[in-house]
This record gives sequence, C-alpha cells and structure tokens, in this order.
Amino acid sequence: MYMVRSNKLIEQKNKVLPYTYFIGLAALWFFGDLLAKENFSFVALGIMVALIVQAVWQNKLVGASLGVFTTAVSFVAFLAVLSEFSDFEVVNGSAVQLIAVGSILTLSGLAMGLLLTVTNSRKLAI
Repeated sequence: MYMVRSNKLIEQKNKVLPYTYFIGLAALWFFGDLLAKENFSFVALGIMVALIVQAVWQNKLVGASLGVFTTAVSFVAFLAVLSEFSDFEVVNGSAVQLIAVGSILTLSGLAMGLLLTVTNSRKLAI
C-alpha cells in the first residue's frame, strides 16, 4: 500500500515539476520586466497562461511537443552561453557568473524538457 502510494506521488511530481519550472521562469520574466522596466510583457503573460492551462489539462500531444521544443531551445541556449563565455578574454568573476548561472538555467531547462517529453511520450505510446 505504501509503495503504491509512493510511486503515484513520484509520478505526479514528474507530471507537474517541468510545468512548475517553466511557469516560474515565465513569471520571473514577466515580473522582472514589470518591476524593473515598468513594461507589461504580453508574451511572458501568454506563456504563463498557456503553461498553466497545459499543466491543468495535461494534453499528451501538446505536452510531448512542448517538451521537444523546450529541450531544443534549452540546448541552443546552452550553446549560446558557451559561446558568450568563450568571448571573454580573461576569466573574471563576471565570466564565472555567466557560465554558472547560464549553465544551471539552461541545463535545468534541458532536463525539464526531457522529463516532459518522456512523461508525455509514454502516455502517447500506451
């Protein structure tokens, strides 16, 4: 009984965790623009709403497509971080901060995208 409940809890976390991560990033973008630049970002708001709707409805095809898309974008963003890092002539604190924060964000996005793809692809296959 306990093992079944534990497996269901882990499965629920796998379904919601990627959406939580991407909604958090979109919220950071939205509120960062709103507070720092006093700019209302309709794109960030639209992404947040779309992710929340997808997290609630859990459409398998949309979830798998979103996973593939976010995985590809995160991989390209990681390559962009590496490219920006290579532009530094001297590795200083700013360069280390760029590689650390950029790598954490992009590789986390890559992992969440893969998790989203795998979770929803299993649903499509069955």
